[in-house]
Amino acid sequence: MLLPPGVEKHKNLSTSFTRFDQLLQDLSENRFSGYVKLSFWAYESVLVLDTGRMIEAISHEKNVHLTGEMAILRIFAKALEPDGTIEVFDLSSEIALALGYALQSSTYRDESAFGNYSLAQVFDYLEKEAITGYVDLQFTGQKGDGTVYYLEGTPVEAVVMSNTGKMASGDAVFRRFLEIGELVQPMVKVYRVYTPRAIVEEEAFLIPWQHDNYRAFWRDVLTYFQEFTATSLRSGRFYALLKKVCGEVSDHYPFLHPEKGDVKMGENHFEVTRILHHPTFLQGISIVLNKVFNQFPARRFKKVDLQPIIDGIRKLAAGHDVAENQLDPQRLVQQIFRGVV
Repeated sequence: MLLPPGVEKHKNLSTSFTRFDQLLQDLSENRFSGYVKLSFWAYESVLVLDTGRMIEAISHEKNVHLTGEMAILRIFAKALEPDGTIEVFDLSSEIALALGYALQSSTYRDESAFGNYSLAQVFDYLEKEAITGYVDLQFTGQKGDGTVYYLEGTPVEAVVMSNTGKMASGDAVFRRFLEIGELVQPMVKVYRVYTPRAIVEEEAFLIPWQHDNYRAFWRDVLTYFQEFTATSLRSGRFYALLKKVCGEVSDHYPFLHPEKGDVKMGENHFEVTRILHHPTFLQGISIVLNKVFNQFPARRFKKVDLQPIIDGIRKLAAGHDVAENQLDPQRLVQQIFRGVV
């Protein structure tokens, strides 16, 4: 698969001198569509954005091949290392989306399936089948290689690379493929994704520069539990216990380490210093709060009713515009008080 060349925005940025998270923040705020390519020795990755939102990624090193959320987390971790190269390429939103879906594709038909088809017939077939994915072309006679990206049967980008490494793209390239196809039968491989799905950032990640309301929600949740601990459990030790338990679980959830972690929690304070995997964050913070409440004698919870707590957390979520797909207050409260109430 040839990546669309797009418009080069940044070339040969060094990870030794470029803050990757700040670069992504700038791209997000400017509603950037395109991709960021991160390269090291024996490592390549591509992060695709559509109107400022991360929608797909691929990461490859040695025998480790990642896509989706895990690829994005690996990219952010890798970008902290020195001596890497960052390149940024601007695309239209439509082509960026097609590229994101292409990274999810798997083999649909190889060259043997289209051996008796002209290239024009292949393209007609892909249109009728409403293919979302891409087609790789290999031309004989040192005429180079090509890739055509499809969204629901519509070709949205065509890329060609000559045998000298020169690249071109656009409608003229697609027409040129048809012209060459009348004279030469290229090798054709079709890759398709049946259920394309872009990453939903609110579900997948906690992003410091983007989720201000969500961080404020968690600040208020901790304040809520501090007040609950003081009134219902007759203790003023909530934040002291929270810090203690965070230290105890930091081997499994290093982002919660009281001093070294990426989540900074305290009275009227909740900050996140780098992007986190949201499901892992929810799991970690739920376990921590569960362990905090397990520090108290069971008799103190005899009169505790979870429903007012669920209603209180739901009210905080609504007040901070926290989406339902981002957090389920009832499930959260049940996880926190599992085995306690």
